[in-house]
Amino acid sequence: MNESKKDFRVWVKECPEYHPEKIIQIIQQGIKELEVKPKGKIALKPNVVFAWKPEIFTPSAYTHPELLKNTILALAENPEVKRLAITETSAVGVPTRFAFRWAGYTRLVKELKNQIKKPLTLVPMDEDRRVSLFLGGKVHHWVRLSRTFAQADFKVYLPKLKGHCVSRMTGAVKLNIGILSFDDRSLHHDYLLDEKIVDLLSVGWPDLVIMDAITVGLGNEALPSSRNLGLILMGKNPIAVDLVASRLLGYQGEEISYLKLAIQRGYLPKTLDEVELCGDVSSASELDKYGQRLQPYDDEFYRWQDVNKELSRLKAPLKLYHGPYSENSPELCQTGCVMGIKMFLAFLEIYAGAEAFARARPGVFIIGKIKEPVDAQGGLAIIIGNCSDAKVINAGKIIKLRNCFVTASDMFMVIGNRLGIKSPFFDPNFLKSYIPHLLAGMSKKLLNLRYAQDIVEFLSKSFFRKI
Repeated sequence: MNESKKDFRVWVKECPEYHPEKIIQIIQQGIKELEVKPKGKIALKPNVVFAWKPEIFTPSAYTHPELLKNTILALAENPEVKRLAITETSAVGVPTRFAFRWAGYTRLVKELKNQIKKPLTLVPMDEDRRVSLFLGGKVHHWVRLSRTFAQADFKVYLPKLKGHCVSRMTGAVKLNIGILSFDDRSLHHDYLLDEKIVDLLSVGWPDLVIMDAITVGLGNEALPSSRNLGLILMGKNPIAVDLVASRLLGYQGEEISYLKLAIQRGYLPKTLDEVELCGDVSSASELDKYGQRLQPYDDEFYRWQDVNKELSRLKAPLKLYHGPYSENSPELCQTGCVMGIKMFLAFLEIYAGAEAFARARPGVFIIGKIKEPVDAQGGLAIIIGNCSDAKVINAGKIIKLRNCFVTASDMFMVIGNRLGIKSPFFDPNFLKSYIPHLLAGMSKKLLNLRYAQDIVEFLSKSFFRKI
């Protein structure tokens, strides 16, 4: 990508709260300082991995609606902007329109339609018709992306700065996982996850990044705890923005594996030293002072990044056995099914409470190839993933989830309440909202011929090739 050093600027501004006037002022000033020229059809890509009742599941899991709202207001003022669309894909198994509703975006769009003169739509990528784009990457040769996103003239990424249970950080670069619908998203979401993320930069390169770092989510990205950082980060280069963001979380850029890989593949800038900091910060040392607001780096900071450590904390009669994914290698897959189990168990803790784990039924989780016998002590033995295998003894019941990767949603559907811990996915209040959104999404895909498009693609590219 041909860029000048001017494009490596990152605008860092203090914003202690989600105050509308302050946010729009920062965004307007940042657009001017970065010399950004929004035009045509705008696609706005927030981070909405999951949202439900905010009194239970923290709003720090998704881009705050106030930041999104004032970004839209700032962009709509530009006469060259023709239309705007908020578009995203939530976690696998969660209808994006469901997450939009609980994140406050559905209500936001209704309000803004009366305030701005430009057309504004809310487009779940998992419902939109798709176009195929060539990548020629290490994992993806082709991807199918939402038409709304792929055909936009100007892309604005609005990531939420968060920790991540397997990647350490989620920011502007990792936001690209959300440009894929569930089928392509699940492909090689395993030991090749970093390669997959970097592949997507060739079709998911934003024209502007506006990062929500006012409150930061720590620990598990879907169910984080919150700490106040009080910053908004803006830039034109997602690598540059993420190098700054990683420093705020206490990491050097090369400690974030997908950033290290992107730089190895030739993406720039290579280091934080090459980033021009402007706004309220002009040096790395000043950046570090802001980062101190997120300290201490305690157990809460890394919550659910080590499964057995958390199960021990909760005094649960449960254990994870994690082995290599291949007979020919000692390497563990750290970014596939293990992410699913971290999210699954974190959901259970937030919903059912820590005390529910101490009362849970005994059980073992098995990911990868375990050579020694695994004693299930009369409880459940749950074998997770296509690569997983073990000799299980003393099991009350063996459950096999054969997929690659196995998602948290898969675990909720199959394991359910069998551990003796109440699952939120079987809560009548959850289902009362989830099912209508699921059916509405299915109806939309039927009417806009998305299902027909997928069937034709399957027949032409998969079925006939196999026969």
